Amino acid sequence: MIRLSELRSVCCVLALAGGAARADSGPDASVEVDPETIVIVDRAPDETARDRERALADAPFVTVLHPDEHPAAASVADALATSAGAQTRSLGGLGAYQSVSVRGAAPGHTAVLIDGVPLTRIAAVTTDLGRFSLGSFGEVELYRGAVPVELGGAGVGGAVNLVTRLGRGEKGERVRASVGVGSFGARHVRAHYGDDHGALLSATTVGYQAATGDFTYFDDNGTLLNPNDDGYRVRGHNGFAQLDVASRVATEDRRTEGGARLALKRQDLPGSTTQPAIAADLATLDVIGDVRHDARLGRGTLRTLVFGLIETQHLRDPMGELGLGQADRRYLTLSGGASSTWKVPLGAHRLAAGLELRGDRFRDRDRTQPAQTGSRLGGAPTLALDLALAPALLVTPAVRVDVQRSAPTPMSVGPTANEPVEPRWDVVPSPRLAARLAITGDLSLKGSVGRYARLPTLTEVFGNRGFLLGSPDLRPERGPSSDLGVVWAPAKALGALDRVLVSANVFGSRARDTIAIVTYAGFAARAVNLGSTQSYGAELVASARLARRLSLTTSYTRLVTEQLSNDPAIDGNPVPRRPGHQLYARADAAHTLLGRALGLRLDVAYQGQSSLDAAALGRVPARLLVGAGTRVELAGGVALAISVENLADARVAYLPLDPPPSPSLTETPTPLVDVAGFPLPGRSFYLSLDWTY
Repeated sequence: MIRLSELRSVCCVLALAGGAARADSGPDASVEVDPETIVIVDRAPDETARDRERALADAPFVTVLHPDEHPAAASVADALATSAGAQTRSLGGLGAYQSVSVRGAAPGHTAVLIDGVPLTRIAAVTTDLGRFSLGSFGEVELYRGAVPVELGGAGVGGAVNLVTRLGRGEKGERVRASVGVGSFGARHVRAHYGDDHGALLSATTVGYQAATGDFTYFDDNGTLLNPNDDGYRVRGHNGFAQLDVASRVATEDRRTEGGARLALKRQDLPGSTTQPAIAADLATLDVIGDVRHDARLGRGTLRTLVFGLIETQHLRDPMGELGLGQADRRYLTLSGGASSTWKVPLGAHRLAAGLELRGDRFRDRDRTQPAQTGSRLGGAPTLALDLALAPALLVTPAVRVDVQRSAPTPMSVGPTANEPVEPRWDVVPSPRLAARLAITGDLSLKGSVGRYARLPTLTEVFGNRGFLLGSPDLRPERGPSSDLGVVWAPAKALGALDRVLVSANVFGSRARDTIAIVTYAGFAARAVNLGSTQSYGAELVASARLARRLSLTTSYTRLVTEQLSNDPAIDGNPVPRRPGHQLYARADAAHTLLGRALGLRLDVAYQGQSSLDAAALGRVPARLLVGAGTRVELAGGVALAISVENLADARVAYLPLDPPPSPSLTETPTPLVDVAGFPLPGRSFYLSLDWTY
């Protein structure tokens, strides 16, 4: 057997060469190398950090999230919120709309994909990650900064790829099931079956999740300086229910793979605390299907992906509580596309060339007005070249050029309401250069520099006649971005310390014509170009296990954002809804009690102060939340888990007043809210049972 010390550098270089332009990197995916190359790795996997090879070798900075490391009822957005550089933006409470912001960028700068299928649509640049249960996937990949061209190319944020696990689990289990109940009417039921059927692998998941969301929150009644009208109120009309079904199958060699996924969600829209809604709600149905095939083409491999997406939404606002009058709207989005990527070795180097085509059709129909339709056709050639310039150095220049023609829906309000609008063309290149240097087998240096662009969606430009006003002159956002950092992940234990992984990097970007959603009266909002902005910061991720009993994980992000404007009222102010500090730390202890495995968890999440508007007049106070949990194996593959979130029952935060109105009034109590200003629950409990077979 060849020793690890003799092969460490060779394995790292091979992984670097294979991981640069990989579109799928799920737990069952393999990196293609020369078929005549045989690599034997002898290592003690229990001593190495989970996903060590990927952290060292993948092109950008990537974090892999696993369902077994999070509570049973966690959504994809909940799990992402624990990662470095990622921040969840919600509409407050259980089951609310949740999107993710990476490195302070708007949610639209983070591409969301399921098994490589993009979920961005003609009507929205991002998607509701709160409706996807973490337990329905094998893993979630979070790319920060430079993204493989197959997943969207260079960007200031990154990409989230939700990967379905096929076949049996890591411990050979075929069946996983869980059921749970908790505070504020929270409950869930979920079942998963995955197996190997000779020449086929399969996975099927069915899940239901719901909550009433009637938590109690502190309400200052919108008057920061008047404590006489403060009090505690119940968050009403805040329930949700969702059902998701997914099934996927692949050949044993994973050369052919396909599946379908359905998600149905109905949620109440409670409105703001100052203008609560009691009758508005939204129902959403998503259907996603795809087929992928890998074929040999010459010396390379040709990967072809065909996908389709259907989304229907029904927005009801019979009392006009959301800001733009009464509404009974139905939205329909039909999307379809195909992509083809050819990867071919060129000696020690590798070329990846691809072409994507996509079409979207959007219909906006109101019960009292004629239906309006819009469409978008587009394509994107991609090119990336992995250059092995030295035994341990890999440099990857890449470019992606998006070309789109949008035929939008007419304006929803104003003097030109319902009048036809001329189509618009957008051509947006996204070049980038990435490099990875394997300093040793345990230490890698990574960096990237490039330009990104984000096109406005049709609803941002022309409104949706529900709660978003149109901005027909909205310009694409674009600018340079870069990052540089190191990853250290030793393959051997350091005394009593093992599973060590440390990743540290700095990043920065400068945006022109930054697109932001600005809230007006009620829930009405409009997308605007803020002008130029810049952001820079640093990320730190560290994890280790002590004495094979105590696992420690922490992630910290320092973010500085600044608006660059000729208006002195906003020049130099931070970009709205982007906190400057974010910290997550977690400790997991493993023990055996009466012959049964017992796990204990304690975590801390801190988020710094942020603002709600460009002038920084409305501010969101900093918050510190503590959570805890335990899981004990009972018998027959059954385990009991109890988790407590917001252990200290924090519902009030104190906002410093600068300047203070008087020496005796330097701070004021405000409700615990998310970055959008919506109240969050206090202490909550959740009890779940899970079974594996």
